[in-house]
Amino acid sequence: MRIPRKQLCVFLFAAGVLSCQRRAATGLASGKRAPELNGSLTWLNSTPLRVADLRGKVVLLDFFEYSCVNCIRTFPYIQEWKKRYAGDGLVVIGIHTPQYGFSMDPQNVFAGVKRLGVAFPIAVDSDSRIAEAYNNRYSPRVFLIDKDGRIRFDHTGEGAYAETELSIQKLLLEIDSAKDFPAPMGPVRGIDKPGAVCYPITPELYLGHTRGQLGNVPSNATALFAIPDKRDEGRAYASGEWANQSEYLRHTRDTDEPQDFIALRYRATEVNVVMKPEGAYWLRVFVKQDGDWLKKEVAGGDIKYDEQGRSYVEAKSPRMYNLIGRQPYGTYDLQLIVQSRGLSVYSFSFGTCEIPKNEAN
Repeated sequence: MRIPRKQLCVFLFAAGVLSCQRRAATGLASGKRAPELNGSLTWLNSTPLRVADLRGKVVLLDFFEYSCVNCIRTFPYIQEWKKRYAGDGLVVIGIHTPQYGFSMDPQNVFAGVKRLGVAFPIAVDSDSRIAEAYNNRYSPRVFLIDKDGRIRFDHTGEGAYAETELSIQKLLLEIDSAKDFPAPMGPVRGIDKPGAVCYPITPELYLGHTRGQLGNVPSNATALFAIPDKRDEGRAYASGEWANQSEYLRHTRDTDEPQDFIALRYRATEVNVVMKPEGAYWLRVFVKQDGDWLKKEVAGGDIKYDEQGRSYVEAKSPRMYNLIGRQPYGTYDLQLIVQSRGLSVYSFSFGTCEIPKNEAN
């Protein structure tokens, strides 16, 4: 079974689950006056901005989270739109709404967006006051505000890039009808092209006892866990000494060799994990798939190899790490193996879209 790439996944913060839909039913109605950007803890890349001071311009509001893979995939498009249309009256503003405790910290947000090369102004909305004003529980999500300060466009999730750019142009033409704009930018990734297909995927997998889908960690106590004989797909299982906290699973002992691990069986073409090192500058996390070290042709962007050929990730900061880049769609077993105490693992996310071989060119 395969599904055309028409709808994309977004995070539903309130329920802590994935919601896949083209438009969010909870947004403000088109034509409604855009609320002010009040309540952020601080601003990055800019002094504080107000919607009222931007009348006569078109404003793109991008609600995002810096560790959200779906958000990260939209940044090349948003950055290019800023470059193309800033001179014509487009103002891009990011609204960072946290999904995890660590992403409420402005210093972590600053480090995260700097690493990602995000240069547009960002309101650090750690108390979700701006998100509440816009009745938004999703990320990524784009609102377009016209020259009169009214919401005219609303899109949730990845995709619809050409539609969004054409909407930007339409609103800019309301400022100056004599403008001549280029064709919308082409797809940044192959999987954004027409013809890409999305297969059934393992849903976003959270750890921690608040919303985690954990197979053998029943409480928040620190304990020694063993992998059961039978494991379900789409659940994480701990082996060794771990503490199950509210939103993460933390490794709590040092061992002579890497031996404690988190295991999961999943189906996808790509794998990402959100991790944070605690009490250390960085932690080495070894990664195996189907019992072997990762093959270089499927290794994600954050994978390194030691002198023994073992695949690993250096967890240096709280963020998303790409473990598996692109591999044939299928079902696989993944292990994150640790030696030192202090690694907190928050969630796993998966990619499922690919270009069929007969359409790759």
